[in-house]
Amino acid sequence: DISDSLVLDTAHALTGLLRLPDSLSVVQQKRTSHKKRVPEGSVIISRLRPYLRQVAYVPVGLRGMIDGRSIVCSTEFYVLTPKDEESIAYLVPWLLSAKVQDIFAKATTGGHHPRFDESLLWGLQVPYPIYEGREAISRSVEEATLSALRAQNSLEQCVREC
Repeated sequence: DISDSLVLDTAHALTGLLRLPDSLSVVQQKRTSHKKRVPEGSVIISRLRPYLRQVAYVPVGLRGMIDGRSIVCSTEFYVLTPKDEESIAYLVPWLLSAKVQDIFAKATTGGHHPRFDESLLWGLQVPYPIYEGREAISRSVEEATLSALRAQNSLEQCVREC
């Protein structure tokens, strides 16, 4: 049951940052379509209109910010999850890089709702220098993501108080 979950749609991921719907409070929602579960520490990337650069890291600790509720997302997202405890946050800037974005753009099919196929994503190879620097890159992405979420929450709290 996902009725009391944080539901992420493609509009909630933009150029590497996660934008939470309805602030950090989660409103109970009725299930209107299929959803995918998103574990903390995952990277989400929209297969729909890749030129919108809808990629984001779902930080460890997010569930604590939303009272332990589950996180689910639109089936338009591919959900990349780590195989072990090592962070995969370093994938976000790489997936947003000009080279990878060009690959997505050239592989997109469809007119009104252009998408790229999952096999393309799995066929990509992370360049060795990026893989070698993954720990430092991941730390930077993790810190930036959490800072952005905290800033969003602070600003929305100020708005509520006005």
